[in-house]
Amino acid sequence: MEHLSLKERAYNIIKNKILNGDFEPGSRVREDILAEKISISRTPVREAINLLSAEGFLNNIPRKGIFMIELSKEEIIDILDLRIVLECLAVDRLIDVMEPEHIQVLEKIMDEFKEALDNGDYKKCNKLDSYFHMTIAKLTGNKMLVKFLSEIDDFMQITRNIEKKVDSKAKNEKTLMEHRIILGYIKNHDKLAAKKALTDNIQTMKKNLNIC
Repeated sequence: MEHLSLKERAYNIIKNKILNGDFEPGSRVREDILAEKISISRTPVREAINLLSAEGFLNNIPRKGIFMIELSKEEIIDILDLRIVLECLAVDRLIDVMEPEHIQVLEKIMDEFKEALDNGDYKKCNKLDSYFHMTIAKLTGNKMLVKFLSEIDDFMQITRNIEKKVDSKAKNEKTLMEHRIILGYIKNHDKLAAKKALTDNIQTMKKNLNIC
């Protein structure tokens, strides 16, 4: 069994908190309080924070402190526009190589999404939203495509937490419906319609964030 160092443990815990939306955008992150809360000493927590700052999740401002990132409207638009290009390519490639078990994998994700939605577990819905999109890419077998999407996926989870903070139930119901439409077109090998449905899904996010 692999044993993680204290820095690695602190990194994983803090990053999960960031992706779960435990920190408000732009809010201050106190190293001492965080170390006490996760029961890890301050040195490995500081090292983890430095690494997360280098990755762009936290802002370490000299003489002011450490703050959760607050993505600008322009940054979110850039990320979403890039997603459209990469994910349309993923859908196109998946239809080319699709096997029956691929559809089963995606259907299982939507079943889990529906269960989380019924249970009011909207944080899990957000994770499954991301997982659905990433799985489409992974099923293509295109490792570079997966790499590029993975690099922006964490920032997408942060954005989803903002998007679905209000009216979580209704917004996640719409997401599930849109995922079903995307998968329906994939099943039918309809590339144009699948890419249009996927683009509409991402455009919905822009509308929810008032950045259209």
